[in-house]
Amino acid sequence: MDPAHGILQWNVVSMDASRESVIETNSVAHPNPQPDSQSVAQPGLTSPLDSADPTQLAQGLGLYVIPVDQVVTHERYNGERVQGLMARIAAEDRLINPPVVVAYGGRYVVLDGATRVTAFRRLGYPHIIVQVVDLHTHRVRLDTWQHTVHGGTPADLLAMLGSIEGLRITPMPVTKLLGRTPVRPVIGYLLTPGDRGYWLEMDATQIAEEQDGEQDREPGGDAWLALFNRLVDSCGAWGRIERTLSTDMDALAAHYPDLAGHFVYHGFEAQEVLALAASGHTVPAGITRFVIPGRILRLNAPLDRLLADEPAASKRAWLNDLVAAKIANRQMRYYEEPVILLDE
Repeated sequence: MDPAHGILQWNVVSMDASRESVIETNSVAHPNPQPDSQSVAQPGLTSPLDSADPTQLAQGLGLYVIPVDQVVTHERYNGERVQGLMARIAAEDRLINPPVVVAYGGRYVVLDGATRVTAFRRLGYPHIIVQVVDLHTHRVRLDTWQHTVHGGTPADLLAMLGSIEGLRITPMPVTKLLGRTPVRPVIGYLLTPGDRGYWLEMDATQIAEEQDGEQDREPGGDAWLALFNRLVDSCGAWGRIERTLSTDMDALAAHYPDLAGHFVYHGFEAQEVLALAASGHTVPAGITRFVIPGRILRLNAPLDRLLADEPAASKRAWLNDLVAAKIANRQMRYYEEPVILLDE
C-alpha cells in the first residue's frame, strides 16, 4: 500500500463477487515447468467458460494445486509476518488469495506471495493452490518499492546504517538525488526529514574484492547483494518498514509522525530475479513489485483438502469443482479496470 495515497489497485478476477458472472480472462501459461527451459508459456483460454471440458475450468484461470516443495521464493521474508499469517491461516482455515507463480528453470518461482508460501511450508502443507502466469502473455511488469522507515529518529537510523560493514554513506543534496536511478555498486539513496539526503553504495574495498572474485562467483553469490539484504534486514530490525511509491516527504511525515527516513532502492530486472531464485538466492524483502493483470483474488479455498494425504491430481479435481461451483453461482467477475480494495 502506498501510505501517501492509501489505496491498492489491481486488475483482478474476484471469485466471490455476489451474483456476478465472469466477463473474460487473460490467457494463461501451462503449469508444468520444463527442466531445460526458462520461462514457459503456452496459449491458454480467453475465458474458463470457453472450455468444452468442464474439468478444466480451474486450469483455464491458471489455478493449480502443486507440491509446496516445488515452489521457490525470489525474495527474503519477514519472520514476524510469517508467524502472524500462520496464526491467521490456523484461525480462518482457508486460502483467500493464491500466490502467483511463474514456471522457470524446472521450478515455480513466486512473483507475489512469499509470506503465504513460507507459512504453508512451515505449517506442513504438502500442497498449495497457486495461479500460474507467464510474464509476456500476462503483460507482467516489475516495479520497485520504496521503503519508508519509522519508529525512531533520523540520527539513530544513520548511526545504525553506519554500523553496517561495507556500506558507504555519502551526504548529498536532495535535489541531486531525486530522479536518479541507482545502479551497481549503488544500493540507493536515503531521504530524511529536514531535507537531507544520503547516497548509499558499496565501499571501494568491497568493490575491489568483487572484481577480483567475479569469475569464480556463483550467480547471486556476490557481496553487493549480500550487503543489500543486510541493509534492508537491519532496517526491519531497527524500526518499521512501510512500502510506498511516493517520495513526498511532507505527506510521509504527516502519515508517520515518527518518520526516520525514506529509502529509494536499486531496481531489478524480471529475468534477473527469476535466475537468482532458480539458483537459490533471494533479493531483499519488499523491494520487488510485480504488477500482474488478471490475478485471482478471493478464492477462499478451504484448507482441509490441501492438508489431506492424497495425490495432487485428486486435489486438482476438487479445486476444479470449487471453481465450477463459483461459476454456477455467478460469484466470479473480471475487473478490467483498476479496482480499490478496502478490506486487505
